[in-house]
Amino acid sequence: MKANGSFDPLITRRRALLGLTGAAIAGLTRQNSVRAETTPVIIAPPGLGDEGGPEIILKIAGDDGAAKTIIPEIAKNYLLYRGASGIVTSEAENPWTTQVTGTMLNGQQVAILIRASSTADGFTQLAGGNADIGLVTRTARPNEVPGFEGLTPAEAARYIQFLALNATELIVNKATGIETLSVDDCLDIFGGRLRDWSAVGGTPGPITRYGRPIDFGTNSLLAASLPNNTLRGLRVVQSYAEMWKSVAEDPQSIGWIAANMSYRDPKRRSGAVVPVKFKLGTRLTAMADEYGIATGDYPLVFPILLYRAPGQDNLEVDSFFSQADSVQSDVIVLQSGFIAVEPQLLVPPHFDEGVPSRYAQLTRNGLRVSTTVRFDPRSVKVEPRTKREFDALGSYLRRLDIAPEHLRHLAFSEETGTAERNAEVSARIGDVFARELRARNVRIGQVIPFGAEHALASSNSPLGKSLNRRVETWVTP
Repeated sequence: MKANGSFDPLITRRRALLGLTGAAIAGLTRQNSVRAETTPVIIAPPGLGDEGGPEIILKIAGDDGAAKTIIPEIAKNYLLYRGASGIVTSEAENPWTTQVTGTMLNGQQVAILIRASSTADGFTQLAGGNADIGLVTRTARPNEVPGFEGLTPAEAARYIQFLALNATELIVNKATGIETLSVDDCLDIFGGRLRDWSAVGGTPGPITRYGRPIDFGTNSLLAASLPNNTLRGLRVVQSYAEMWKSVAEDPQSIGWIAANMSYRDPKRRSGAVVPVKFKLGTRLTAMADEYGIATGDYPLVFPILLYRAPGQDNLEVDSFFSQADSVQSDVIVLQSGFIAVEPQLLVPPHFDEGVPSRYAQLTRNGLRVSTTVRFDPRSVKVEPRTKREFDALGSYLRRLDIAPEHLRHLAFSEETGTAERNAEVSARIGDVFARELRARNVRIGQVIPFGAEHALASSNSPLGKSLNRRVETWVTP
């Protein structure tokens, strides 16, 4: 905190972690994220595990974005942790993608195999015993992974590791004249109800939609936010590199990429392709940056998760999960353009236009805790996802040990139709929030109901309602 009582905007967890590691991260590689979708049953690749070849100690399959960026680096760190030397990363034989190999102290060569495919494939290979770890971007559906049936949320959590956050970033060609869209605009565009850019203030002309079909089945938030007929009229591409090229060359196009691609390659922020910012009315609400993704204010955030099968004793998997939760892995996550899952203090962006004066006054010179507790539409029930948010926030606030007078929690509702009902709903959300934090031995501070003020989207869709039904936590001077 500065002498004048304001917070130094340089204090962010990303910069602090990267600063602490210094030269330790200089050698981290930055690989291009190019995705492809195939889901064959995996068989043991020739030449691996045979006599004279390296011993395969782990097999990881799933989401191609993480499998080509952070997982090879975490695997290298894991082998180093195990005492290996001469660690190298190389292309693996089909159907695997990457092989990380090292030599143990006893001279034995060991390898970790990685398959860059999809979330669906990750669950399939884990369920079939062909992979030790599933690398996925959503939680498992009922009966998708054997062994999870009948487990309580607390029991199931032992077999899941939250690794990082990422987002689907919408992009358009600069010639469309579009820089901002509302959530409803995007729903209507990809649902085929808006077909000309002039309908959303852009250059007149038909809208061309590009997409990867794989993302609708593997990204639960994207699937939930877009209607069933989304694929109708969609121009299909198979990789994000192809997506970028298509949008860059088509002056009437819209598509999406993984947000970490823009961070890892800043040149993508210029040229013919423009990232879309979200708005409500004339007010900016969220961008696919650290603040928007970490807080969940950006509407297309998804997690990067590691899954293992319950009931199978595997010390290598246990140790890899621990390594994935280490500071070294946090650095890899940040260096690769992903966002850390753990709570952090964030400097808010300057979205001044249209911000309610009461909100601006209460948060002035404050830092926002990234963990935002959200409730499902028409519910204040603490679901497993909400419980994880409360657990993370409670633990973080206990560590910060902020005096209650410097802690504010702003509770918001969706638009219900009347200001009185909005205030009532946000007060109920605030009451549940306070109760849950007290149960976690947290000194709460102020809980302030805001009704439906400062909405992030309209409440016309389930996605908009879930974005708006939230509690923000702020640390103030």
